[in-house]
Amino acid sequence: MNGSLQLDSLRGARLTRHMCIDPQREELIREELGRIVASDLFCRSDRLCRFLRFSVEQALRGESDRVKEYVVAVEAYGRPASFDSRVDPVVRVEARRLRDRLKTWYEGEGRNARIRIDLPRGGYAALFHDPAAASAPKHEPAPAQRTMAVLPFANLNAGPENDYLCDGLTEELIHSLTKVRELRVVAWNSAARMKGREQDLEAIREQLGVETILRGSIRCLGDRLRITAQLIESASGYYLWSETWDRSASDVFAIEEEIAQAIVNTLRVQLWPESPTRLTPKATNIECYNAYLKGRFHWNKRSPEGLRLGLRCFEDAVALDPDWALGWAGLGDSFAVLAENGLLPQETAIPAANRAAERATSLDPNLAEAYATLGLLRSRYDWKWDEAAVFFRRAIDLNPGYATAHFWYGFHYLAMTGRLEEALAEAELAVSLDPLSVIAQEGRGFVLMVSRRYEEAIEQYRLLLEFEPSFYKAWTSRGRVYAQMGDYARAIEMYEKGLQLGGTIANILAALGQAHALNGETDRARELLQQLHEMSSSASRTGSGTSAVPATCFAIVHLGLGENDRALEWLEAGMERRQMSLSALKVHPVYDPLRQEPRFQALLVRLGLSQASLNERSRK
Repeated sequence: MNGSLQLDSLRGARLTRHMCIDPQREELIREELGRIVASDLFCRSDRLCRFLRFSVEQALRGESDRVKEYVVAVEAYGRPASFDSRVDPVVRVEARRLRDRLKTWYEGEGRNARIRIDLPRGGYAALFHDPAAASAPKHEPAPAQRTMAVLPFANLNAGPENDYLCDGLTEELIHSLTKVRELRVVAWNSAARMKGREQDLEAIREQLGVETILRGSIRCLGDRLRITAQLIESASGYYLWSETWDRSASDVFAIEEEIAQAIVNTLRVQLWPESPTRLTPKATNIECYNAYLKGRFHWNKRSPEGLRLGLRCFEDAVALDPDWALGWAGLGDSFAVLAENGLLPQETAIPAANRAAERATSLDPNLAEAYATLGLLRSRYDWKWDEAAVFFRRAIDLNPGYATAHFWYGFHYLAMTGRLEEALAEAELAVSLDPLSVIAQEGRGFVLMVSRRYEEAIEQYRLLLEFEPSFYKAWTSRGRVYAQMGDYARAIEMYEKGLQLGGTIANILAALGQAHALNGETDRARELLQQLHEMSSSASRTGSGTSAVPATCFAIVHLGLGENDRALEWLEAGMERRQMSLSALKVHPVYDPLRQEPRFQALLVRLGLSQASLNERSRK
């Protein structure tokens, strides 16, 4: 065996050891598997039992990575090596049946199971959940009798000039319809991924989990717009409603409200008694509205360039109409996320985000987006946790279908304060509202990691990478989990891939430096530490518009080198600058070597995250 192959074998053996489930948990899983396959619900379905057994056994062996469609077909169903999934859909069909049957099992006979076996959408590997997660308090969307996806409206003009109008109209319809408490509407990020696939109703139904689909098109003819829209039942393909509008381009506000109201009325006739829908007040002129739509179009990309372009568009929107709340909410979102990602200095971006969000709430006290932004700022920057909770809950009460509010509440408040089961429930709810959002899925993986549920976190990131292999944070987040599992060589591979995709990002360099240090490669770790110092000096010297390197980056490299006192010095320095990354100190496992240090406990007190602070908060 040559050196390369031997190294691969050693890595594989190390990974298998780390992925093994402890014997007591494995026994519970096998008992649950036995109960399921012996039940009346499953015992007469050999195909489902074979699929379930195969998926569970692979997961128990730590080999979930190999549970792909081809492998299931060949090894579980005995298909020949020439199997082609394009011709034979057996695995996809049986996976849908298995998910539905497991849902029925846990709603009935298996509702008191001590452990739960799931087959998540988007993959074929089994996951195992403790029942406490299912019973954790949740902010469920108001009783939803209908689930809906609003697909991106098609631009029927030859050029891309009107793409922002199509996407903006789609997003605004989603925003309006989420206010209807009887509807669960898939968020924009997930709906946008269906662009170009509007005719594949079965795939949309499967991936987004919706009963009804709204799709349409826009054609610009001079200063006129022709907009068509159809509401379709996803299972049957039947049209529930269809309409066409020919209007002046300046009537886009009225058309948007008309479409939203027509959909609500169509569904209401069939399903529920009259329930008034409040739509967000519109801008006073089309130029302002166009600037806002372009801002959301760019902001939703969440790339550095998109965030910066979005900021400029929102600044244009509020300049054109200073009294439009939604424009200020978009501006607040831009400043907050740019600061969170280190693309603007906190010292200027956070006050600007706060002013914009407060301006939005003063203009419209019922705007969920602005309250969610205030919740983010109060938690990650101000460390005023009680105020953050009030703002997040206000946002969710105003718009239960706003996925970002659920995600930020779970990630920035519940997880950071150690309420991890509740955080996971909110993360899963955000994913259900925005099932194709890579940000929401990555956040769910983070909550699993800080809950020390490393096997499930690895599986979450594996599924995310299958879905979006170019998303750099999925690679680096997976690397952080491997590092906590002691598989430093695999962690280094993940970080290197993240650097290739995401560029030279301080947080990745720091994690890479720590992994090299823990792997005994101290010279390489110190090289990366020096690179971080140079990046920080350059940002301060040039005023490039980016934040200095966070203190937590230096701290974790020193932790990897075993220099705990230096790590604490950096964390204390970051505390003086109120750096947002410090809010994870209580829960992130990377800081476990410091937990017994009095200086570290003093940091938690200053953050308002000491156990005494949390106990006092729980009594209120």
